[in-house]
Amino acid sequence: MSELARRANEIRGISQSCKTVNDLAKRTGFSMEIARHWNTELKLNLPDAAPRGGAVRVAQANPKPQKKGAGK
Repeated sequence: MSELARRANEIRGISQSCKTVNDLAKRTGFSMEIARHWNTELKLNLPDAAPRGGAVRVAQANPKPQKKGAGK
């Protein structure tokens, strides 16, 4: 087995415990760019970022405060 194949297997093993590409970058100590490259080349299928928790908030208009008697 070549050195590249061994390294690819090692990265695949590390990626098993990672939820995102950012986790992989942190675990290996390499940059996000390199982790993204590994994700595509080794077909790890890790999402770029974890979905944010919590309920989705609907946008709501906030009227500007008016001086006393301004709208009359």
